[in-house]
Amino acid sequence: MSIKMTGRYEPGSEKDRAHKLLVEHDVKVDHVYGVDLQPSGMEEITFTFNGKAQTAFAENENVVHVTDGWDVLPPKSGAPIWRGTS
Repeated sequence: MSIKMTGRYEPGSEKDRAHKLLVEHDVKVDHVYGVDLQPSGMEEITFTFNGKAQTAFAENENVVHVTDGWDVLPPKSGAPIWRGTS
């Protein structure tokens, strides 16, 4: 009897979209835990890679900031793209 494996996220969900966005921008990700819209219009994406908590900020479908940890402040809107150590 075959077993059908389900995806890691609901198809079309915010987590599914965020995971694809991170991968498209060469950000290594194991699992997306949350996607929150900030008052500035940026999306805050909390995720893990290799057992490490990380946060990415996306604006206009572009990942503009990636850093270690989950309790971090968002970058200023319009700031140059920057990625922390991974």
